[in-house]
Amino acid sequence: MSALVLMYHGTPRTRPLSRWSLQADLFRAHLDFICRDGWKVVTVGALQAGPPPSQKTLAITFDDGYADNFEGAFIPLLERGLKATWFITTSCIGGHAQWDRPDDEQNRMLSKTQLLEMSNQGMEIGSHSHTHPDLSRLPPEEQRHELSRSKEVLEELLGKRVDGFAYPYGRYDQSTLEALKSSGYRWACSTKSGWYRSQENPFLIRRITIFSGDTAATLKRKLRFADNDVSWRRLATYYAGRLSHRLGLDGRHRR
Repeated sequence: MSALVLMYHGTPRTRPLSRWSLQADLFRAHLDFICRDGWKVVTVGALQAGPPPSQKTLAITFDDGYADNFEGAFIPLLERGLKATWFITTSCIGGHAQWDRPDDEQNRMLSKTQLLEMSNQGMEIGSHSHTHPDLSRLPPEEQRHELSRSKEVLEELLGKRVDGFAYPYGRYDQSTLEALKSSGYRWACSTKSGWYRSQENPFLIRRITIFSGDTAATLKRKLRFADNDVSWRRLATYYAGRLSHRLGLDGRHRR
């Protein structure tokens, strides 16, 4: 078993309007399971700084910077002595997500005061660009502006270096990777699933996506298989494949 990175978005108190958000009570159930199951929770920056402290090491991340993360995620993490990493879309701080639904309570964004408090309490703050575009569709100079402007805003607000980034929509191209390096970022999270591998490109960190309605039991399976799709049909196919492979090996050994 290796380390894993989880990707969350909003954590509203009521039923999520987006398939990417998780109701706050379910998120607390996730945290309780993670603690009971013996996972060591660290920030992504800590993962990048050195080898995982144990075989069961986990980083929790949040994309976009929704305001409901403050009560729905930050406070429960703080109560349990845990830390997480937030990727913030800086043009929307204190406002609403302009790429999302029409303005409503669930796409309201964290304020400067909240972000500063979270940072002061040990939460890691990274960038999610300035305006949340599909970076792969922008020319290189516009990509550099998105990345450098977001970094500048966060560093001025927090008074500390910002090293991490997460790609809006999970999309990027070679120009994005070059712009990240030239803008002074040290690592970035993708949306590709799988185990965290320290030897892989630090700008393509894998993450497991959490969807609306994912229970603690679903999370357990995702942690076991390091995959976004842990439906029973998918698992049946997986185990059938393993059994077929094993029977094939056994048959060859008997010859």
